[in-house]
Amino acid sequence: MSTKVFYIKDWKVDITLHRIIHSNGTIRRVEPQLMAVLVYLAKNEGELVSKEELMEEVWKDVVVTDNVLTRAISSLRKVLGDDPRNPTFIETISKTGYRLIAKVKESSKDSVSEDKVHLTIRRRPLVIGISLIVLIVFGAFSILDVFSPPEVAVYHPKALANSDMTEYYPAISRDGNFVAYTYRSPEKNWDVYVKRIGTENQIRLTNDASVEMRPVWSADGANIYFMRYEPSGATIYRAPMTGGKETRILTTPKYTKGNFDISPDNTELAFNSRPHKNSPLQVELTDLDSGVKKIMTSPPANFNGDLHPTYSPDGTKIGFIREKNSVSMYLYVLDLITGDTQQITTEHLSINGFDWSSDGNSLIYGTDKTGIYKLWKVNLKDLKSTLMPVADYQMVMPRVGGNGQMVYAKLQDNVNIWRYSLKTKEGKVWRASNVLDLNPSYSPNGNKVVFTTNQSGSFQLWTSNMDGGEAISISTFKGQYINTPRWSSDGQTILFQGYQNGKSDIYSIDALGGIPKNLTNSSEDTHTPFFSSDGTYIYYSVSTNGIWNVWRMTAAGGDRTQITNAGGYAPQLLLDMTTLFYVKKEEKGLWSMKLDTKKEQLVTIDFDSKKYGAFTLSSKGVYYLNSKTRTIDYLDFFSQENTSLFRPKRIPSFGITLHYNTMKQELLYAQVDDIDADIMLLEKK
Repeated sequence: MSTKVFYIKDWKVDITLHRIIHSNGTIRRVEPQLMAVLVYLAKNEGELVSKEELMEEVWKDVVVTDNVLTRAISSLRKVLGDDPRNPTFIETISKTGYRLIAKVKESSKDSVSEDKVHLTIRRRPLVIGISLIVLIVFGAFSILDVFSPPEVAVYHPKALANSDMTEYYPAISRDGNFVAYTYRSPEKNWDVYVKRIGTENQIRLTNDASVEMRPVWSADGANIYFMRYEPSGATIYRAPMTGGKETRILTTPKYTKGNFDISPDNTELAFNSRPHKNSPLQVELTDLDSGVKKIMTSPPANFNGDLHPTYSPDGTKIGFIREKNSVSMYLYVLDLITGDTQQITTEHLSINGFDWSSDGNSLIYGTDKTGIYKLWKVNLKDLKSTLMPVADYQMVMPRVGGNGQMVYAKLQDNVNIWRYSLKTKEGKVWRASNVLDLNPSYSPNGNKVVFTTNQSGSFQLWTSNMDGGEAISISTFKGQYINTPRWSSDGQTILFQGYQNGKSDIYSIDALGGIPKNLTNSSEDTHTPFFSSDGTYIYYSVSTNGIWNVWRMTAAGGDRTQITNAGGYAPQLLLDMTTLFYVKKEEKGLWSMKLDTKKEQLVTIDFDSKKYGAFTLSSKGVYYLNSKTRTIDYLDFFSQENTSLFRPKRIPSFGITLHYNTMKQELLYAQVDDIDADIMLLEKK
């Protein structure tokens, strides 16, 4: 039997087209991972398939939990019309797995061309090569997917500390045997814990009513330094890693902020200091024997300053982050022997933690360069950054052990899409889930919504009805992340930015699904596409030597013209196509430009460019997230009156987070409903 088509009861399953057809004519699209689950169950008709086996087959290159599989089975049952209490298709074997109890019949009507993959669906054991299994599970569609990245060794992290509460600020011992981290208890107190890797045993190192954070290991692994926030200020203590008497090291200056570090020989402490409240942060060193202090860096006056000083493994250098604002941060290295300071990265990035590689030749850092936090590695010889092949997302605060092991914090925020009615002045959940639902965007007629979600284990484009029902996946993108989808004016095409192996481009895809087309395919990063209302042009963001500006190209991807010259990102265009709106990555505020005169003006200063997707246009004004009040406001273009509408819980910092529906007079917005973080381990390959 060919895997192209087979039958389960009254349903015809067409793997290539990712759909099933009922004998009564009903047609339903099936998301690729759901189809892979169905195919694997059919391949083992009547037999128990364990959860572990299904997850290994369908999500082998993605880190997922049992919840993802449970949701996939639930979704399959809905598609097939199966009752979980009295199943006729898929039976749940308690705490073990699933089996397909419906009879599978191969198609005798459909022929298969020679370029399709064939497989006889039969009971195990099934003798087949691993590479062929991969092709079958993902269907013939993946063979045609020209965007599949080359094969690379992928790191698969393991959870070290993943309770229902938050674990953050990980630190791994030099021998790689222990991890220390900050844990937020159910009583909402922050304490430092220590855990031996490979065991469930953990030691509570601190037990004080104050907040304790930011553990740092001594070089010999016998002690842990940490910061306690007391009424007198932030004080650094040392305690044996097994617990016991604490030793006060020093109380940091009044305006200290950020991480600190201990030199490998335990004689010197580096931290952030500033002489005055409004002056930039500087890297300051304190000799622990003499108490002598020395300022080591001098950031520009218009910068927030130098943060998170971290010693190299040999103690001869200190790496640090020079921060201008929340979206413009750069890695630097200070040579303690020569006193020279070198800038390592030049892009405007949000950097959330970094560390030295175990050999001291590279820096590993967490950044949202791909639209969502991933781990990157910059070589200190040629200053080239590469995306680390880690099957995970929202990775921050990496810490490296002497043997090459690495730990990091994985942000586990639960982000849902909400809607707010401008008529009733009420907000409610549009689509509730326990995954990341992002980037909501209404179709031009207001009856459909496109959004991104990692519900299937990887980020894909999904569409749904206006009320969130009938949600289906329309993409099988093979890159790391999908962001900022936008509809064409006729509702037939969807633009999006896609990240693949650290490179971002603008793609288009049929609104019903299909193979994405790369419209930019250049050496420069391109982001945040937006269709003109007549469908003629696409406005988008281009990074040239780390500087972002707005460009325009034809809908087919040609005739490219630079629009802004003084900075521009995340463009949106009024319906009458006269005025362009955008942010500047290195500055606060929302900006506009008349396209005929190229005259630029500041619309409002009360907008955080880090939340670049939190504004949306109507014909008469702009809805936006006010960075001062943290409310969704409306600014009327004619009267210049600003009206506060409502205050969302928390708006995330990536993708489209606010969109206006003219027909329905309502707003869709992404909201962080729950905050969590876990500690993950990467082992050296």
